[in-house]
Amino acid sequence: MPYFSSGSIWCASALVMLVCVCESTICWVEADERERNYAATERYYQSILNVNRPESPNLAALTQFFSLMPKGGDLHHHYSGAIYAETFLDWVAAEGHWIHRQSLKIEIVKTRYSLTVAQLRANDALYRKLLSTWSDKDFDDYYHEERPPDAQFFSTFAYFGPLASRHIPAGLRTLKQRALEQNVQYLETMLASVEYARSDAEVDAQLWALQKQKSEASIREALATFARKIDADPKFVQTVKAFVKKITADHRGLDDQRFTMRYQTYVYRDMAPSLVFASLYAGFLAANESELLVGVNIVGPENGVIALRDYWLHMQMFQWLRAKFPRVRIAMHAGELTLGMVRPEELTFHIRDAIQIAGARRIGHGVDIMHEANSLELLQEMKNKRIAVEINLTSNEFILGVSGAAHPVTIYLRHGVPLVISTDDPGVSRNDLASQYTLLAARYGVSYAGIKDLVTNSIRYSFLDERLRQRHVAELKQRFATFESKVQKFTEGAEGGEGAAK
Repeated sequence: MPYFSSGSIWCASALVMLVCVCESTICWVEADERERNYAATERYYQSILNVNRPESPNLAALTQFFSLMPKGGDLHHHYSGAIYAETFLDWVAAEGHWIHRQSLKIEIVKTRYSLTVAQLRANDALYRKLLSTWSDKDFDDYYHEERPPDAQFFSTFAYFGPLASRHIPAGLRTLKQRALEQNVQYLETMLASVEYARSDAEVDAQLWALQKQKSEASIREALATFARKIDADPKFVQTVKAFVKKITADHRGLDDQRFTMRYQTYVYRDMAPSLVFASLYAGFLAANESELLVGVNIVGPENGVIALRDYWLHMQMFQWLRAKFPRVRIAMHAGELTLGMVRPEELTFHIRDAIQIAGARRIGHGVDIMHEANSLELLQEMKNKRIAVEINLTSNEFILGVSGAAHPVTIYLRHGVPLVISTDDPGVSRNDLASQYTLLAARYGVSYAGIKDLVTNSIRYSFLDERLRQRHVAELKQRFATFESKVQKFTEGAEGGEGAAK
């Protein structure tokens, strides 16, 4: 056993005390510096937000600010809708395929109307027309002879959907690189549906009849019976296993210390009940089996004839599958509607049913909240249960015509409902996450503290496992400290120079 003299013990104790004092002083200095950096960043933000003249924010300076600012994650994000048309054309050229000069669709077999991508790009007018057809580019003005904006938006996917599916590894790496360049550390993208189909006309007729009766117990029994038929189909498990295996392969090499990507699978609303349930069942099973698949969603125009007719029935399907697979989380496109798009009564229950029946943990869009029956009680429930709403400002403005004071973002903020800011389909809408924060700040005057809280929400309400979520929260905190330090140095230099940005 080592021998220590009393003098040695005293010296050791003094040394420990000195180290503790030094560490405490260093922590105090660092904390004081962080506070100064935060205060400087907040002052600069207020100056470009122009809080004294809120009608004229400095949009260019806000865009720069939010481009440089760490933005956490993007939680409402569609894979195929996130790829730009220009990238899709690169893939068409790489495949050696063509573009039809009239329909502007991809051709696998050459015809007399075929153009190579190089020939298309050489024809500036036709190239611009393709970009405007495959996305919302140049669709700022709408008149009656044109296609309605919502139809324009949803029609774009038919042009590039199969192409996007053929190039998933390249597409995911493109999205990762863009995210890193835009100071985004996490993407939760809606990647693909499990391609399992089982159509049953007898089940369809039964479920429609039970939906009219609002017979929940009978619907659960019918779904259980149909599920047993699906379980007996060997193709069911085979298809799900192949789907999970492909996602695992496509994901390889994407995650690192700077960035994480996870996926949602989904089902299309616009199908007969048996097809919707079979696809949804496959999606839940896949998400239950894979750590990379963190949630299940439902997609397609919410105002479609089938989507409206079967909305309540679809929520019952989610409820039944959530009971069977309790660890699978649900995000839900709900409330992407506005007055005039549908009958008034269709606006009164979609968000509520998504939460109370389907068990959604996040709501995508939620634009019609002000029309929901007992909306004040619903907002309180969303606050208490911490049900986050994914806000997509550009998408809501283009598809629904809802923007500015007509958008319910201030209602959600006033009632303490957690929000996350997202892009939706940045390739189709030709936006990015910085532009969404710029719109939020310029239109609604959200404080810098409020902005930071929303950015943190994008990690806090992600479907990441707890370990990764905590890691990303800590990483985000450090990124903000670095960002605020840079802003402080910039403002300090600007104040000592010819003039600071105002």
